[in-house]
Amino acid sequence: MTCLLAVLAALLLPVGAARAAPAAEDCAVVAEGRYAGNFTDAGQTHCLQLPSPQGARIAALTSRGGAGVSVQVDVVDRNGAAQCEAGDLVRGECALTGTAPFRALVHADDLGATGPYGVHFVRTDVLQAGCQVLPAGSFADDAAAVRLETGNGVFSHCLTIPADAHSTAELLRIRYGLPDDTELYPDYAITMIDTDGNGPSCYDHPVPGQQLRTDGLSSCSFTAGKAYTVLLEGQDAARSHTLVRRDVTATAKGCAASAATAVGAPATTGTSGQNGTLRCHRITTAAAADRLLVNPRDAHDSTHMLVMDNTGGISCHQKTWACTPTGSTGYQVVTHVPENWSLPASYRLDAWRIATAAGHAPECTRAGSIAYGYGPLTGTLSAERTGVCAVLPSVSGDRFRVGITATDGGTSTPEPALYSSAGTNLCMGSSSPYTCQGTDQSLFVLALPDEAERTAYRAEVVCTTAPCGGEELSVGTVTPNTAQSGTVATLTVQGTALGMSNTIQLTGGPAPLTAKTVSVSEDARTLKATVDLRTAPAGNWNISVIALGSEYPRGTLTVTPPAGSGQGTYKPITPTRLMDTREGLGVPKAKVGQGGTVTLQVTGTAGIPATGVTAVVLNVTATDPNTASYVSVYPNGTTRTSASNLNFTAGQTIPNLVVVPVVNGKVSFYNNAGSVDLIADVAGYYTTDGSGSTYKPITPTRLMDTREGLGVPRAKVGQGGTVTLQVTGTAGIPASGVTAVVLNVTATEPTTSSHVSVYPNGTARTSASNLNFTAGLTIPNLVVVPVVNGKVSFYNNAGSVDLIADVAGYYTTDGSGSTYKPITPTRLMDTREGLGVPRAKVGQGGTVTLQVTGTAGIPATGVTAVVLNVTATDPNTASYVSVYPNGTTRTSASNLNFTAGLTIPNLVVVPVVNGKVSFYNNAGSVDLIADVAGYYTS
Repeated sequence: MTCLLAVLAALLLPVGAARAAPAAEDCAVVAEGRYAGNFTDAGQTHCLQLPSPQGARIAALTSRGGAGVSVQVDVVDRNGAAQCEAGDLVRGECALTGTAPFRALVHADDLGATGPYGVHFVRTDVLQAGCQVLPAGSFADDAAAVRLETGNGVFSHCLTIPADAHSTAELLRIRYGLPDDTELYPDYAITMIDTDGNGPSCYDHPVPGQQLRTDGLSSCSFTAGKAYTVLLEGQDAARSHTLVRRDVTATAKGCAASAATAVGAPATTGTSGQNGTLRCHRITTAAAADRLLVNPRDAHDSTHMLVMDNTGGISCHQKTWACTPTGSTGYQVVTHVPENWSLPASYRLDAWRIATAAGHAPECTRAGSIAYGYGPLTGTLSAERTGVCAVLPSVSGDRFRVGITATDGGTSTPEPALYSSAGTNLCMGSSSPYTCQGTDQSLFVLALPDEAERTAYRAEVVCTTAPCGGEELSVGTVTPNTAQSGTVATLTVQGTALGMSNTIQLTGGPAPLTAKTVSVSEDARTLKATVDLRTAPAGNWNISVIALGSEYPRGTLTVTPPAGSGQGTYKPITPTRLMDTREGLGVPKAKVGQGGTVTLQVTGTAGIPATGVTAVVLNVTATDPNTASYVSVYPNGTTRTSASNLNFTAGQTIPNLVVVPVVNGKVSFYNNAGSVDLIADVAGYYTTDGSGSTYKPITPTRLMDTREGLGVPRAKVGQGGTVTLQVTGTAGIPASGVTAVVLNVTATEPTTSSHVSVYPNGTARTSASNLNFTAGLTIPNLVVVPVVNGKVSFYNNAGSVDLIADVAGYYTTDGSGSTYKPITPTRLMDTREGLGVPRAKVGQGGTVTLQVTGTAGIPATGVTAVVLNVTATDPNTASYVSVYPNGTTRTSASNLNFTAGLTIPNLVVVPVVNGKVSFYNNAGSVDLIADVAGYYTS
């Protein structure tokens, strides 16, 4: 008892102070390992003499609950000098620097407690043979796990990691098991220490919503060549602890390897296994400066991801959403579904290279300006195209609102991200509209959402602090400075940070006029607006541009007196070639270059009178272009508008019928880009002398289809072959008095490149052609062909081809039809801009309806048909478009046929019933443009 009191007195001394050492005969000699003792009386302190020599480092592990008495341990040397604190003992960092022998003084936490207790002594400056080796595991094989049980007097374990058996960075997984009926709150601690007394740097990766860490991951950095002791201090209760360690550096085993992809490429897929099953993907990239976007996706948004670089350093902490690592040429991406999270059968992993040292990924569209925003963007994301991106020229301080809607009737939409150069997503919100901040050159990304296999979307980025992008608003010149009364004029504004919300005001007349902004260039430096001058009196009008609440006076617009009525009847003539730049026919022998124009004399040639001609009908063909471009055909002596007539790609040969007004006897042809040869064949003209025919529109009707044997025998038209179609006396066309018919002719499934000529039966075929095509191409063109004996012939030059003909109307000499009024070609509709119809592609089976009467100089009443140049652009699949009078039942007739990605125009003469025209798209989605050339009136 005297010795016990001496021990208690020593415990009252400050830590490190000299105290009387317990006598050797009062201390029980113990070995390293587990020691079991028993307090028989309240307040006892037991002295245990340790075998550890001076300079050794030890751990003393005690129970954290369960059976037995909870105790505290202090270690002193033979002189009673304290050696370390309790925390050092738990971590294995207790260095024995005093004089041996060393004694452990053990007492109960509750001084009144009695009963059995335990202490586990482990020496950590050398590896202990009694500690089990913790082997290295592989992501392909979990057999190397170690399972440690507690209970029945066991509350702790030790493990060793040999110096030559670990990498410099490893992922430690701890799975903790306990009975369901336990009332003891779980408690355990795992520490590691090397033989020099240094612990590795470890980081625990928490899982949201996991109150009890029954399955956890920890990233640890180890020193090469050092051996480690792993200490588990737990409870004397029925528990299990399963430990696995895995290399997560570039040498990690069991990782499926793949290279980073372009933005939107198909994802890597994997099976989830069970809750907690770890999968590893090694993603490589060309340079350490590359920045990746790594994103796990599954139907439940349950797949967690942890990303390490080549050295095993943490690039992205555990999360279920995208991260953007950089600084390494390879990354180990570890995925799993934690306990209590919904388990999907599989997951997808996107690994996109979104930037390199040279800048953002080249596949990301570069926006010209974001002064007022960007978009709208429309499209479809799927397993084949998982995302889209755009580089926005934003600056710090920009603020945006991003609205996203589903266009396929679904509920899943992409979630936007706006990444800074540091890879930080500056978008907030969980549903549309989102709020996003801009930085210098932000990267806008839309990705396929977790829960969807496919989604069609419409996304628009709106600047809420306009103008965005760092470029200030400025308003320069407004052109032209003259326009004609009775027309719809197009005004062009030059400046910077111009936007669709800007307007142009004309004052000085009887009432102010407002020009409607129809387009803004991609760089926001050119704005185009149309102003209705049909009732505007001649004179000088003051021009002001209204932008962002300020007015910018910009000179005057001189409105000249209106031109003559130009009402005319049609005179068909034998199709004749008037122009061929390849031969120098009608114009100089040379391709039309970028921004170039050639002018053709049309009156006084090929039977066209020298005077009284209001418009000519030309079949214009573009051939051998060296780049994608478009051609506009317009009356010489007038200002060219934004209307186009032909659109083509490099190497493509494509025709289109054009009805172009004649002002001074000439017609001009403008090419936008590259160089191209142009051919023009005249089919007829409109005259004011009353000698021509009037037009009778009819419901578009299919008269001929060689695939079905409709109108002609069922067979392709072979090389040098001709088929003849009876047109009078059919489909509402009279048996007599018909001078010409309007047919939409389509060539489909040709076996080789060729051309088709449509000409009046009973006459000699000329060199004029109407359709040009290559093998496999389906292409339409409108044809106005004279009728001689009630029939029309179709000639195919090479190979074999199926031909289809839909009638739109006819010209008659009985005076019962309509006369034609040409107008300045004017854009009435553009689904890309929201001009005339909503701003959106026309989807599968979709229809848009355009008001044509009462616009662009077309009267509100008395109109029987309009002449439109309709262009289909950026279709995502093969389809056809039918243009038909609104208020009637659509027939099987079609006007445009196209394949995915093709831009194709065609002239359409469509009846007008209720002042509107409808456009139907059969499949996929497509943008449509319509430019009016004139109208028929009764």
